[in-house]
Amino acid sequence: MKIVAVRVPEDIKKKMKDIPEDWSRYIRNAIEERIHKEEQKRLLKQLYKITRPFPSPQRGTGAKSIREDRDRG
Repeated sequence: MKIVAVRVPEDIKKKMKDIPEDWSRYIRNAIEERIHKEEQKRLLKQLYKITRPFPSPQRGTGAKSIREDRDRG
């Protein structure tokens, strides 16, 4: 595991001491969450690029397909 140092103002550091928190874990989780959100954004952009050329289905297409399936069965 690599070390990442974070500088905070002295008053913030004092306030951190008053809160029972594992700050290393808290910051690590915040970083992981932020990375996860960015990865999701990138994936959605890629998905949009892939699906953009396809036309949107007409309204009622899903209901029509379900009715047809029920009628067959």
